Amino acid sequence: MRWRVVLWGMILASLQAQTFEVASIRPSRDSNAESNLDSAKGGRLTATGITVRELIRLAFSVKDYQIERAPGWVESQRYDIAAKTADRKNTSLEDEQALVRDLLTDRFQLKTHRETRQSQVYLLVVDKNGPKLKAHNEGSGAKSRKSCGHLEGTRLTMDVISTVLSRQFERDVLNRTGLSGKYDFQLDWTPDSGPCPLAADGLPSIFTALQQQLGLKLESAKGPAEVLVIDHVDRPSGN
Repeated sequence: MRWRVVLWGMILASLQAQTFEVASIRPSRDSNAESNLDSAKGGRLTATGITVRELIRLAFSVKDYQIERAPGWVESQRYDIAAKTADRKNTSLEDEQALVRDLLTDRFQLKTHRETRQSQVYLLVVDKNGPKLKAHNEGSGAKSRKSCGHLEGTRLTMDVISTVLSRQFERDVLNRTGLSGKYDFQLDWTPDSGPCPLAADGLPSIFTALQQQLGLKLESAKGPAEVLVIDHVDRPSGN
């Protein structure tokens, strides 16, 4: 019996150590302000003009189209947040995500679950003329950058490139290239929404650009796609 009491005490202590001490959550005065989020060592988190949907995207590494059953205010209401937790030293993206998950659970009473469904996806495959990617397997560090009609990456695996591409579409992109290793790439195209002010004239669609510039192709198919289902979420409790 004694070991059970000790074990339960350790569990409670662990849960208490993860509790988010929130200094302030207030509706933003400027509903049109750009959102901004920063984290610092010592478990500190500040955000301005941010929506709960944006927090969910960051906390669970999902895209907009993967979030289901979210009430309308999750998208429209913006908040200014100043929060901290005493016992966590956040130094990475994973640490920041854990902080935001704590915040959503503690103050917004967020409850979710994930489901995998058959849905429309794109399969990323190698074009018949072969890939045009530059291998970059030496060194360390990987990065990607995007702007209007432009994507580039350094030392990325094909799985990561597929994820980067999926952000341009309202569906998942699954890696079916069979290519291993890490690659550098640059991709330029004309978006469907119209030309980009800084882009060169006469650029093709992203589908054509993938074939011409990278030797890759997107095929429409049905495949497994993961969604994050919102089971419960409340407006934040008072400060």
